[in-house]
Amino acid sequence: MSDDATISRYLESKELAEFFRNLADAVENGGQGEFACIEDFSKIKIRVKKEYGQINLKAKFKTAAPCVPAVDSGTGEPAKPKYKDLKKRMRGSFRILVKMIHDGSVPPAEAVEAFLADSALMVTYPGYGDEFYEQYTAVCDEFRTAYESGDLERMHAAVDALVHEKSRCHAKYD
Repeated sequence: MSDDATISRYLESKELAEFFRNLADAVENGGQGEFACIEDFSKIKIRVKKEYGQINLKAKFKTAAPCVPAVDSGTGEPAKPKYKDLKKRMRGSFRILVKMIHDGSVPPAEAVEAFLADSALMVTYPGYGDEFYEQYTAVCDEFRTAYESGDLERMHAAVDALVHEKSRCHAKYD
């Protein structure tokens, strides 16, 4: 599965329960085949309709990251995602950071780590605000330090600085 997959088929009524059991098992223990990487889901959408004695099943699965990382054949290193895809991914993690910190809660480590890793990757793309990258990286470092210290007030100031840096760059490049 890349970062999303769809299953669409007709089933007998008794096969629907088996489908859900297999799905639950894959989420809990890791999946294979049509359920590969499902345990890393970010979204699951399932539609079930009964049509003329058959079950019309359509399931869409979206994972946080591609199931098997693409490899750049020249270097053997993981290939960079498209800039647009990276920015879309960052939007999700950044949204949760801002919302939770502004609500007075410490965000989950997974969101912080994903955002900071994606930020470090983002500043390696030339031509998308290079003149802002140094300051943005410094603000990311401050956010990391604030997060590691557990100081919510410092995290709040740092995330506000990140919002400011994002606005500065996007005003010119969006």
